[in-house]
Amino acid sequence: MQNGTDRPGTLLDVRGLTTRFATDRGLVHAVEDISFTIQPGEAVGLVGESGSGKSTVLRSLLGLVKPPGRVVSGEVFFRGRDLRALPDDELRRIRGGQISLIFQDPVNALNPSLTIGDQLRRMLRLHRATVPPDGFDREIMRMLARVGIDATGKLNGYAFNYSQGQLQRIMIAAACLAGTPSLLLADEPTTSLDVTIEAQVLQLLRDLRQELGLALVLVTHNLALVSELCDRVLVMYAGRLVEDGDVYSVFEAPQHPYTRQLLRALPRFPASGERLEAITGSVPDLVSPSPGCSFAPRCEQYLGTVCDTKVPPLFDAGNAHQRAACHLYT
Repeated sequence: MQNGTDRPGTLLDVRGLTTRFATDRGLVHAVEDISFTIQPGEAVGLVGESGSGKSTVLRSLLGLVKPPGRVVSGEVFFRGRDLRALPDDELRRIRGGQISLIFQDPVNALNPSLTIGDQLRRMLRLHRATVPPDGFDREIMRMLARVGIDATGKLNGYAFNYSQGQLQRIMIAAACLAGTPSLLLADEPTTSLDVTIEAQVLQLLRDLRQELGLALVLVTHNLALVSELCDRVLVMYAGRLVEDGDVYSVFEAPQHPYTRQLLRALPRFPASGERLEAITGSVPDLVSPSPGCSFAPRCEQYLGTVCDTKVPPLFDAGNAHQRAACHLYT
Protein backbone atom coordinates (compact mmCIF):
# COMPACT_ATOMS: atom_id res chain seq x y z
CA MET A 1 0.00 0.00 0.00
CA GLN A 2 1.36 3.40 -0.96
CA ASN A 3 1.70 5.90 1.84
CA GLY A 4 1.67 9.09 -0.22
CA THR A 5 5.13 10.14 0.92
CA ASP A 6 6.34 10.58 -2.65
CA ARG A 7 4.58 13.97 -2.75
CA PRO A 8 5.97 15.71 0.33
CA GLY A 9 4.10 18.77 1.57
CA THR A 10 0.85 17.78 -0.17
CA LEU A 11 -2.18 17.98 2.11
CA LEU A 12 -4.62 15.92 0.00
CA ASP A 13 -3.61 13.56 -2.79
CA VAL A 14 -6.45 11.88 -4.71
CA ARG A 15 -5.51 9.11 -7.13
CA GLY A 16 -7.84 7.34 -9.55
CA LEU A 17 -11.05 7.94 -7.55
CA THR A 18 -13.97 6.11 -9.17
CA THR A 19 -17.56 5.95 -7.87
CA ARG A 20 -20.60 4.06 -9.22
CA PHE A 21 -24.32 4.12 -8.41
CA ALA A 22 -26.52 1.09 -9.05
CA THR A 23 -29.84 1.82 -10.76
CA ASP A 24 -32.53 -0.22 -12.52
CA ARG A 25 -30.94 0.77 -15.83
CA GLY A 26 -27.42 -0.24 -14.81
CA LEU A 27 -24.38 1.33 -13.16
CA VAL A 28 -24.09 5.12 -13.28
CA HIS A 29 -20.45 6.15 -13.81
CA ALA A 30 -20.73 9.15 -11.49
CA VAL A 31 -17.00 9.77 -10.91
CA GLU A 32 -14.45 8.30 -13.27
CA ASP A 33 -10.73 8.05 -12.49
CA ILE A 34 -10.34 11.47 -10.81
CA SER A 35 -6.85 12.50 -9.63
CA PHE A 36 -5.75 15.82 -8.13
CA THR A 37 -3.77 17.29 -5.24
CA ILE A 38 -4.42 20.07 -2.71
CA GLN A 39 -1.58 21.97 -1.04
CA PRO A 40 -1.81 23.39 2.52
CA GLY A 41 -3.74 26.67 2.51
CA GLU A 42 -4.72 26.35 -1.18
CA ALA A 43 -8.24 27.22 -2.39
CA VAL A 44 -9.49 25.09 -5.30
CA GLY A 45 -12.77 25.54 -7.17
CA LEU A 46 -14.51 22.42 -8.52
CA VAL A 47 -16.86 23.48 -11.33
CA GLY A 48 -19.03 21.97 -14.06
CA GLU A 49 -22.65 21.45 -15.10
CA SER A 50 -25.20 19.85 -12.80
CA GLY A 51 -24.71 16.09 -12.79
CA SER A 52 -21.00 16.25 -13.59
CA GLY A 53 -20.07 14.54 -10.29
CA LYS A 54 -18.75 17.46 -8.23
CA SER A 55 -20.68 16.77 -5.01
CA THR A 56 -20.09 13.04 -5.39
CA VAL A 57 -16.33 13.69 -5.40
CA LEU A 58 -16.56 15.42 -2.00
CA ARG A 59 -18.64 12.63 -0.48
CA SER A 60 -16.35 9.99 -1.95
CA LEU A 61 -13.32 11.61 -0.32
CA LEU A 62 -14.88 11.30 3.13
CA GLY A 63 -16.50 7.88 2.78
CA LEU A 64 -20.01 9.36 2.76
CA VAL A 65 -21.24 7.56 -0.37
CA LYS A 66 -23.84 5.02 0.72
CA PRO A 67 -25.69 2.24 -1.17
CA PRO A 68 -26.76 2.18 -3.94
CA GLY A 69 -23.53 4.15 -4.44
CA ARG A 70 -20.03 2.77 -3.91
CA VAL A 71 -16.45 3.98 -4.32
CA VAL A 72 -15.06 1.15 -6.42
CA SER A 73 -11.41 2.21 -6.66
CA GLY A 74 -8.88 4.90 -5.92
CA GLU A 75 -6.76 6.22 -3.07
CA VAL A 76 -7.32 9.33 -0.95
CA PHE A 77 -4.16 10.34 0.91
CA PHE A 78 -4.60 12.96 3.61
CA ARG A 79 -1.30 13.97 5.20
CA GLY A 80 0.19 10.76 3.80
CA ARG A 81 -2.49 8.37 5.14
CA ASP A 82 -4.97 6.63 2.84
CA LEU A 83 -8.43 7.53 4.20
CA ARG A 84 -10.02 4.62 2.34
CA ALA A 85 -7.87 2.16 4.30
CA LEU A 86 -8.70 3.55 7.76
CA PRO A 87 -11.12 1.89 10.22
CA ASP A 88 -14.50 3.64 10.52
CA ASP A 89 -13.80 4.98 14.04
CA GLU A 90 -10.54 6.60 12.96
CA LEU A 91 -12.07 8.03 9.79
CA ARG A 92 -14.92 9.48 11.86
CA ARG A 93 -12.44 11.36 14.04
CA ILE A 94 -10.72 12.83 10.98
CA ARG A 95 -14.05 13.68 9.34
CA GLY A 96 -15.22 16.80 11.13
CA GLY A 97 -12.02 17.07 13.15
CA GLN A 98 -9.28 17.55 10.51
CA ILE A 99 -11.43 17.61 7.36
CA SER A 100 -14.76 19.43 7.49
CA LEU A 101 -17.68 19.56 5.07
CA ILE A 102 -20.23 22.33 4.58
CA PHE A 103 -23.40 21.11 2.88
CA GLN A 104 -25.36 23.25 0.42
CA ASP A 105 -28.65 22.89 2.34
CA PRO A 106 -28.16 23.60 6.06
CA VAL A 107 -31.87 23.02 6.80
CA ASN A 108 -31.58 19.35 5.88
CA ALA A 109 -28.00 18.96 7.14
CA LEU A 110 -29.04 19.76 10.73
CA ASN A 111 -31.20 17.32 12.70
CA PRO A 112 -34.65 18.92 13.18
CA SER A 113 -35.39 16.82 16.30
CA LEU A 114 -32.31 18.00 18.25
CA THR A 115 -31.56 21.48 19.51
CA ILE A 116 -28.70 23.42 17.97
CA GLY A 117 -26.90 23.25 21.32
CA ASP A 118 -27.20 19.44 21.49
CA GLN A 119 -25.78 19.01 18.00
CA LEU A 120 -22.82 21.30 18.61
CA ARG A 121 -22.11 19.63 21.98
CA ARG A 122 -21.90 16.27 20.20
CA MET A 123 -19.32 17.68 17.80
CA LEU A 124 -17.21 19.10 20.62
CA ARG A 125 -17.42 15.81 22.52
CA LEU A 126 -16.07 13.96 19.46
CA HIS A 127 -13.47 16.43 18.18
CA ARG A 128 -12.40 18.69 21.07
CA ALA A 129 -11.30 16.46 23.93
CA THR A 130 -9.48 19.39 25.53
CA VAL A 131 -12.77 21.17 26.28
CA PRO A 132 -14.37 19.89 29.53
CA PRO A 133 -18.11 19.07 29.33
CA ASP A 134 -18.98 21.92 31.68
CA GLY A 135 -17.27 24.30 29.25
CA PHE A 136 -19.13 23.16 26.12
CA ASP A 137 -21.74 25.92 26.18
CA ARG A 138 -19.14 28.65 26.67
CA GLU A 139 -17.16 27.31 23.74
CA ILE A 140 -20.31 27.06 21.58
CA MET A 141 -21.21 30.66 22.40
CA ARG A 142 -17.70 31.71 21.40
CA MET A 143 -17.90 29.71 18.15
CA LEU A 144 -21.23 31.22 17.17
CA ALA A 145 -20.13 34.73 18.10
CA ARG A 146 -17.16 34.27 15.75
CA VAL A 147 -19.55 33.71 12.84
CA GLY A 148 -21.78 36.63 13.81
CA ILE A 149 -24.52 34.93 15.83
CA ASP A 150 -25.46 36.02 19.33
CA ALA A 151 -26.64 32.70 20.76
CA THR A 152 -27.44 33.99 24.26
CA GLY A 153 -30.45 31.98 25.44
CA LYS A 154 -30.82 30.34 22.00
CA LEU A 155 -28.94 27.05 22.33
CA ASN A 156 -32.19 25.25 23.16
CA GLY A 157 -33.65 26.41 19.84
CA TYR A 158 -34.18 24.09 16.88
CA ALA A 159 -33.19 24.57 13.26
CA PHE A 160 -36.59 26.05 12.37
CA ASN A 161 -36.01 28.85 14.90
CA TYR A 162 -33.17 30.22 12.74
CA SER A 163 -33.10 31.87 9.32
CA GLN A 164 -31.41 30.24 6.31
CA GLY A 165 -28.45 32.60 6.60
CA GLN A 166 -28.06 31.92 10.33
CA LEU A 167 -28.19 28.16 9.73
CA GLN A 168 -25.42 28.42 7.15
CA ARG A 169 -23.31 30.38 9.65
CA ILE A 170 -23.96 27.67 12.26
CA MET A 171 -22.82 25.06 9.73
CA ILE A 172 -19.64 27.07 9.08
CA ALA A 173 -19.00 27.37 12.82
CA ALA A 174 -19.46 23.61 13.22
CA ALA A 175 -17.16 22.88 10.26
CA CYS A 176 -14.36 25.34 11.03
CA LEU A 177 -14.41 25.71 14.81
CA ALA A 178 -15.77 22.49 16.35
CA GLY A 179 -12.54 20.64 15.50
CA THR A 180 -9.11 21.70 14.26
CA PRO A 181 -9.52 21.27 10.50
CA SER A 182 -6.83 21.95 7.92
CA LEU A 183 -9.11 21.18 4.95
CA LEU A 184 -12.62 22.54 4.35
CA LEU A 185 -14.88 21.01 1.69
CA ALA A 186 -17.71 23.40 0.79
CA ASP A 187 -20.55 22.04 -1.36
CA GLU A 188 -22.23 25.11 -2.90
CA PRO A 189 -22.41 26.86 0.49
CA THR A 190 -24.29 29.94 -0.78
CA THR A 191 -26.80 28.38 -3.21
CA SER A 192 -29.89 28.98 -1.06
CA LEU A 193 -28.93 32.48 0.14
CA ASP A 194 -29.85 35.91 -1.20
CA VAL A 195 -27.12 38.11 -2.64
CA THR A 196 -26.54 40.19 0.51
CA ILE A 197 -26.27 37.19 2.84
CA GLU A 198 -24.16 35.36 0.26
CA ALA A 199 -21.60 38.18 0.30
CA GLN A 200 -21.47 38.10 4.11
CA VAL A 201 -20.99 34.32 4.20
CA LEU A 202 -18.23 34.47 1.58
CA GLN A 203 -16.41 37.14 3.55
CA LEU A 204 -16.74 34.97 6.64
CA LEU A 205 -15.15 32.04 4.77
CA ARG A 206 -12.30 34.29 3.60
CA ASP A 207 -11.68 35.50 7.14
CA LEU A 208 -11.75 32.01 8.66
CA ARG A 209 -9.43 30.64 5.95
CA GLN A 210 -6.90 33.34 6.67
CA GLU A 211 -7.27 33.02 10.44
CA LEU A 212 -7.06 29.22 10.56
CA GLY A 213 -4.82 28.58 7.55
CA LEU A 214 -7.43 26.31 5.93
CA ALA A 215 -7.19 24.72 2.51
CA LEU A 216 -10.52 24.88 0.66
CA VAL A 217 -12.27 22.83 -2.02
CA LEU A 218 -15.29 24.81 -3.23
CA VAL A 219 -17.98 23.13 -5.35
CA THR A 220 -19.97 25.77 -7.19
CA HIS A 221 -21.73 26.72 -10.44
CA ASN A 222 -20.69 30.33 -9.89
CA LEU A 223 -17.53 30.89 -11.92
CA ALA A 224 -17.29 34.51 -10.77
CA LEU A 225 -17.11 33.25 -7.20
CA VAL A 226 -14.25 30.92 -8.14
CA SER A 227 -12.34 33.78 -9.72
CA GLU A 228 -12.60 35.78 -6.49
CA LEU A 229 -12.05 33.07 -3.89
CA CYS A 230 -9.86 30.36 -5.42
CA ASP A 231 -6.25 29.88 -6.48
CA ARG A 232 -6.91 26.95 -8.80
CA VAL A 233 -9.78 25.52 -10.86
CA LEU A 234 -10.74 21.90 -11.55
CA VAL A 235 -13.30 21.58 -14.35
CA MET A 236 -15.45 18.43 -14.45
CA TYR A 237 -17.63 17.06 -17.22
CA ALA A 238 -19.65 13.83 -17.15
CA GLY A 239 -17.78 12.44 -14.14
CA ARG A 240 -14.29 13.20 -15.45
CA LEU A 241 -11.74 15.92 -14.82
CA VAL A 242 -11.22 17.81 -18.10
CA GLU A 243 -9.12 20.82 -17.06
CA ASP A 244 -6.86 21.73 -14.15
CA GLY A 245 -5.10 25.06 -13.88
CA ASP A 246 -4.52 28.21 -11.89
CA VAL A 247 -7.44 30.66 -11.88
CA TYR A 248 -5.77 33.30 -14.03
CA SER A 249 -4.68 30.86 -16.75
CA VAL A 250 -8.03 29.06 -16.98
CA PHE A 251 -10.12 32.23 -17.11
CA GLU A 252 -7.79 34.12 -19.46
CA ALA A 253 -6.86 31.22 -21.76
CA PRO A 254 -9.04 28.10 -21.22
CA GLN A 255 -7.54 25.11 -22.99
CA HIS A 256 -10.34 22.51 -23.03
CA PRO A 257 -13.18 23.15 -25.53
CA TYR A 258 -15.74 22.57 -22.76
CA THR A 259 -14.14 25.20 -20.51
CA ARG A 260 -14.06 27.68 -23.41
CA GLN A 261 -17.73 27.12 -24.19
CA LEU A 262 -18.64 27.24 -20.49
CA LEU A 263 -16.97 30.65 -20.06
CA ARG A 264 -18.56 32.02 -23.23
CA ALA A 265 -21.99 31.13 -21.82
CA LEU A 266 -21.51 33.46 -18.83
CA PRO A 267 -23.65 36.64 -18.76
CA ARG A 268 -21.65 39.84 -19.26
CA PHE A 269 -21.93 43.17 -17.47
CA PRO A 270 -23.01 45.61 -18.70
CA ALA A 271 -25.53 43.56 -20.64
CA SER A 272 -25.18 43.74 -24.42
CA GLY A 273 -28.82 42.87 -25.10
CA GLU A 274 -27.77 39.86 -27.16
CA ARG A 275 -28.84 36.31 -26.40
CA LEU A 276 -26.52 34.35 -24.12
CA GLU A 277 -24.46 31.67 -25.80
CA ALA A 278 -25.45 28.09 -24.98
CA ILE A 279 -23.60 24.80 -25.26
CA THR A 280 -25.52 22.75 -27.80
CA GLY A 281 -26.58 19.19 -27.04
CA SER A 282 -26.91 17.60 -23.62
CA VAL A 283 -24.84 15.79 -21.00
CA PRO A 284 -24.24 12.14 -22.03
CA ASP A 285 -25.93 9.17 -20.41
CA LEU A 286 -23.60 8.06 -17.61
CA VAL A 287 -25.09 4.55 -17.59
CA SER A 288 -23.64 3.99 -21.07
CA PRO A 289 -20.59 6.26 -21.26
CA SER A 290 -18.79 6.82 -24.53
CA PRO A 291 -15.61 4.78 -25.10
CA GLY A 292 -13.97 8.04 -26.14
CA CYS A 293 -14.21 11.67 -25.04
CA SER A 294 -17.58 12.29 -23.41
CA PHE A 295 -17.68 15.88 -24.71
CA ALA A 296 -17.09 14.91 -28.35
CA PRO A 297 -20.78 15.16 -29.46
CA ARG A 298 -20.94 18.80 -28.24
CA CYS A 299 -17.41 19.89 -29.12
CA GLU A 300 -16.66 22.68 -31.60
CA GLN A 301 -13.18 21.25 -32.23
CA TYR A 302 -14.15 17.63 -32.86
CA LEU A 303 -11.22 15.74 -34.42
CA GLY A 304 -12.98 12.59 -35.61
CA THR A 305 -12.42 8.93 -34.76
CA VAL A 306 -9.83 9.52 -32.03
CA CYS A 307 -12.38 11.57 -30.05
CA ASP A 308 -15.00 8.81 -30.37
CA THR A 309 -12.77 5.89 -29.44
CA LYS A 310 -10.09 7.04 -26.99
CA VAL A 311 -10.48 8.77 -23.62
CA PRO A 312 -7.91 11.58 -23.50
CA PRO A 313 -5.73 11.86 -20.38
CA LEU A 314 -4.78 15.23 -18.91
CA PHE A 315 -2.09 16.70 -21.19
CA ASP A 316 0.09 19.71 -20.43
CA ALA A 317 -1.59 22.60 -22.21
CA GLY A 318 -1.17 26.34 -22.45
CA ASN A 319 1.54 26.71 -19.82
CA ALA A 320 3.24 24.90 -16.96
CA HIS A 321 0.25 25.55 -14.71
CA GLN A 322 -2.47 24.10 -16.93
CA ARG A 323 -3.60 20.65 -18.09
CA ALA A 324 -6.49 19.66 -20.34
CA ALA A 325 -7.99 16.26 -21.22
CA CYS A 326 -8.23 16.83 -24.96
CA HIS A 327 -6.72 15.14 -28.02
CA LEU A 328 -5.80 18.58 -29.37
CA TYR A 329 -2.71 18.31 -27.14
CA THR A 330 -1.65 14.77 -28.05
